[in-house]
Amino acid sequence: MLFNSIEFLFIFLPIVFIVYFLLGKIGLIKYTNLWLACSSLYFYAYYKIEYLPIILSSIIFNYIMGYFIQKNYEHNLKKFLLIFAVCGNLFLLCYYKYFNFLIETINKFSFYHFDTMKILLPLGISFFTFQQISFIYDMYKGEAKHTNIIDYTLFVLFFPQLIAGPICTFKELIPQFEDKTKKFINRENIYLGIFFISIGLFKKVILADNFTDFIQDVIAMNGMTEFFTTWTFAFSVALQGYFDFSGYCDIAIGLGSLFNITLPINFFSPYKSKDISDYWRRWHITMGRFLKYHVYIPMGGSRKGNLRTYWNLFFVFLVTGIWHGANWPCIFYGVINGILVCINKLWKKTNIQMPDALAIFITFITMVFIAPLVMIKHINQYFLSVKSMLGINTEFIPAVVSNFNMVFSNPQLKLNVILFIASFIIVFCFKNTNELSEKYVKSNNSFYTIILAVIFIISALSITKRSEFIYFNF
Repeated sequence: MLFNSIEFLFIFLPIVFIVYFLLGKIGLIKYTNLWLACSSLYFYAYYKIEYLPIILSSIIFNYIMGYFIQKNYEHNLKKFLLIFAVCGNLFLLCYYKYFNFLIETINKFSFYHFDTMKILLPLGISFFTFQQISFIYDMYKGEAKHTNIIDYTLFVLFFPQLIAGPICTFKELIPQFEDKTKKFINRENIYLGIFFISIGLFKKVILADNFTDFIQDVIAMNGMTEFFTTWTFAFSVALQGYFDFSGYCDIAIGLGSLFNITLPINFFSPYKSKDISDYWRRWHITMGRFLKYHVYIPMGGSRKGNLRTYWNLFFVFLVTGIWHGANWPCIFYGVINGILVCINKLWKKTNIQMPDALAIFITFITMVFIAPLVMIKHINQYFLSVKSMLGINTEFIPAVVSNFNMVFSNPQLKLNVILFIASFIIVFCFKNTNELSEKYVKSNNSFYTIILAVIFIISALSITKRSEFIYFNF
């Protein structure tokens, strides 16, 4: 089920909300988590019921492994159980997400030919897998306790963060699920939730989705051969990704707030970053945290000398690229970001400072330049786009742009111009949703409420087609 769908907003969510707090009001608090878990199962199965056995098997496997890991076994046995559990999770992820890519790669570089398999990629498999690896590791370190099966199932399945994060830890969710005071309506949290949901829906439906048709048309027609078109494509990909994921994160936090659950901030104005390292601290924050604590630090972090530190950083971003997609452009995306982060770390040692505006501009343009990698399927398409963006063997201004009468008489082109201008103003001139939310709730201003209602109504009325979030198949 999609957050940006009529059935979710006006059927599923109201029913789940009403029953949840009704159970608390009539004294059946012990059933509230069961209701949320069952609702989340339905939410997940609604998209494709074939995915349900996969996620349930993963939950049962990790729950059992967590039970044995928290036992007072000797250190070596506990470590073996930890490694076995992590490998089991990674095997599931790699099979569904990377098996066919591996077969295709072997076929390309060998004399043998192996048939690929028709494998369904379960929704959100990366997210629920990483969240459970985090749980298993916390159990091993003694930072989490073995809870009942219903609360653990809800920890994995809680629908506001199930499909695309944030990736939560045991300590962030389980204590909140166990807190009986959260089973009753909190008006301030409802106001906060509606604020986040409305803004997030606007970002997704009005902004992100309006870039989609142009992006798909350029990819379908291999249209990255003109300077202007390719730069427009790159900016469109960068802005679509920004508003799509930002919108998802806002809606997730808003949905959690409706149920008095505080989810961690997962997105914080990354295009206002002054360098590439800062960018990755602001984009998908909980994913970066997971990789830091479960890849970077176990590899030695920055404790084993400069050369090893740079390699560890590079490897983390290589993993990030592989995580973004089972194709070579995404892997190359990770390689480029790894190199850029290492260069940035070296640059900081020079203590050379540049104006903030220039630093933000350079960081933004850099991310725009590499943005096409996450959308295209073949690496040669990206190199073609790079040539076009650099003006090599390409027309700088296509006829449609040089004909100003056509630009200003074409409704679609005028809409695109307005969309770009509005997007840049929102990205660089406005505070983000997290910064604005507290002011909105505390102000209790009727005018703000009316504006928010208008935003929600416009966004809801604009839901005319099925539009998945970009991280749904990650």
